[in-house]
Amino acid sequence: MKSSIIKLLALSLTTLLLGCSSPIKQVIISPELNMTSSNIFQQKQAQIRFSDLRRSNHIVQILRIDQAAELYSPQQPIVNVVEKTLTSALKANGLQIQPLAVNQVEVIIDSALVNVQQDLLKYGVSNQIDFRVVINNAQGTLTKSFKVSGTGTGPLKADLAVLERDFNQQLAKLLTQIIENEELQQFIQ
Repeated sequence: MKSSIIKLLALSLTTLLLGCSSPIKQVIISPELNMTSSNIFQQKQAQIRFSDLRRSNHIVQILRIDQAAELYSPQQPIVNVVEKTLTSALKANGLQIQPLAVNQVEVIIDSALVNVQQDLLKYGVSNQIDFRVVINNAQGTLTKSFKVSGTGTGPLKADLAVLERDFNQQLAKLLTQIIENEELQQFIQ
């Protein structure tokens, strides 16, 4: 009798906990850079590292009063997507990626989040993407921060496809800022 009650309580507690948590769903992160190839990094070499210092993996969170948050993580880790996109764009602009290059470049993802506050008949969205680029070479160290943010509102329910599209456009804008930044271009020897 006592063990039956304990099993019933354990089952009830497990069901309650599972009901409160929300499974992590996925979004596609695929920024498209609209840049023309150039030779701004011609005859320059760099070693590049990427790191993600965000506290959680999700990219989109939808918050509702008295409900568990809906979390959406990227299909591929964002650091992998950023590495692939940025490395390809830098190579297209003449930079040679070498493991033992004089220029050591680190791209750090500090934040990348779309935050949606969903109400019954409207929603508000705020997003922020923060990256740092740290370059070490014989000249010293250069640290440069890049940030893209935005806010918006809409009627009824937030559309995940629109949130995903806007995030990809903002990420592409930020990556383009990194590639086109004259201070970074000049600091890389």
